[in-house]
Amino acid sequence: MSEKETIITKLEKGRAEFAYNCVKEAIKFLDVRKKKEYRSYIRKIPQMILSNGLGQTLAFIYSKKEDGNAYDLIYKQFINYLKSDSPARIKIPTNENELIEWVISLDSYNYRYVTEELLAFLNWLKRFAEGMIEEEEE
Repeated sequence: MSEKETIITKLEKGRAEFAYNCVKEAIKFLDVRKKKEYRSYIRKIPQMILSNGLGQTLAFIYSKKEDGNAYDLIYKQFINYLKSDSPARIKIPTNENELIEWVISLDSYNYRYVTEELLAFLNWLKRFAEGMIEEEEE
């Protein structure tokens, strides 16, 4: 039992650490408007995945990303996360650079694993983004 808890604890710690560094990266490289967009998108993406599926959500992000905008950073962070040592279940192959291409080529079993892994990662990312990036004042 304690070994299982240790594995789960290590997995969550790895996700949290990676998510924290991603939000720090967003704060460092994005201007004020893009930081607020980043925070807003990170809050919306998990619901988009649950409603539309991972493939369609990644296709949406891919269509909206432009060099240097928040969607571009989020897409790159997803790739970097899935290539890192943090995800225990499934990793994107190191020679694969297009996340959407890899995801749509997966069988349903691995597709569900990637979806669960990104949702778990987004849960941490959302918490840190909400805590570290100020909400837009109206």
